[in-house]
Amino acid sequence: MNLKKLIFIAPAVLSVFLAVFIILLFRKMEVVAPDLPQPGVWDTPAITIDPESGLASMEISVVTYNIAALPFPIACGKTSRTTDENGKRIPIACNRKEGVIQIAHAFEQLRDQGLEPDIVLMQEAFLPIVAEFPGIAGYQNWAAGPGPMDLGPKYSDRASKSFIENRSFWKGEKWGKRQPSGLLVATDFQIVEHISFPFYEWECAGFDCLANKGQTLTRIRIPGLPDLLEVVTTHYNAKGASGVTMERAHEAHRLQLDAALAFLRSTSNFDLPAIWGGDINMRRSEDRIRYFVEQAGEGLNEVSSYCIENPDRCDFNIRDDSDTPWFQTQDLQGWADGVRVSIEPVRMDEIFDRPVDGKMLSDHNGFLVTYRLSWPAQ
Repeated sequence: MNLKKLIFIAPAVLSVFLAVFIILLFRKMEVVAPDLPQPGVWDTPAITIDPESGLASMEISVVTYNIAALPFPIACGKTSRTTDENGKRIPIACNRKEGVIQIAHAFEQLRDQGLEPDIVLMQEAFLPIVAEFPGIAGYQNWAAGPGPMDLGPKYSDRASKSFIENRSFWKGEKWGKRQPSGLLVATDFQIVEHISFPFYEWECAGFDCLANKGQTLTRIRIPGLPDLLEVVTTHYNAKGASGVTMERAHEAHRLQLDAALAFLRSTSNFDLPAIWGGDINMRRSEDRIRYFVEQAGEGLNEVSSYCIENPDRCDFNIRDDSDTPWFQTQDLQGWADGVRVSIEPVRMDEIFDRPVDGKMLSDHNGFLVTYRLSWPAQ
């Protein structure tokens, strides 16, 4: 074969090889949740009435947790931000199927101690085995986010022409959605309604585009609470891990945030109380945090900042000793009051922040918030 023919066919051979590699490594996966509504109720929160204010209240707990349930071998070599006695970052298990089962049993152990979160918000729950989590952990009801085939429109009028035209095949932006959103909500309370919203298909950056990231809004009925509770979880575009320039990754993050806020404005019932949490992917990014705060507006209530500012009202048990803990993590929670039911965080804890048999359960820790929900007793 002469050199000219070799040069001509080499790109075609490489493309075929890459296509086969993509199909084998990134097989389309989906986490299939049971149908709604789901009536199971495991627990009824205690209700107290303040004789002075006349307010009734209950406490519930919500954890947000990125579980790194990634296809093999993507998680191999991943480390957490927790360090050992030598200052070395502790790795996570390479086999994430086994990792998911370990995480499920960790939640089961919490339940055995009466410490299980009432509501679980998960991100990177990509693998089908995640469907076994609720049964092992003891949660009666659960729902998943958009699957790989639940595609949104290609792009919105918010996306610049250059952003769309500069999509890169070699950075995974033209391979299609190979993974679901990775979002999961599990709870002991009844799930009345669950709405999944995929981000615009092309409004992503780099290898993040392989996942059909988005947002979910779940309406939950809690025994004794006069209104439904809206729970929102999401996972935005990564920074350096996406494999593209920071400028492009930031633009995708802004587009997804804008889409998420538009979804909430059109879908949420603002008469109802709401709690949000997820992997917001803003750690140590002033640009992303600034845009997030600007777009969210005055109604933004973020838990860690509230606890720092109100130590007499919120018990803050996070190992981060800085005055800006929201700047040091990807994982945040917040809330919005309803017309009748108000919300206040009263405690924040970091869980699953210790190694098990020398490995961390995930490269993220769980962030558990206890909220007090209050309303007029009469």
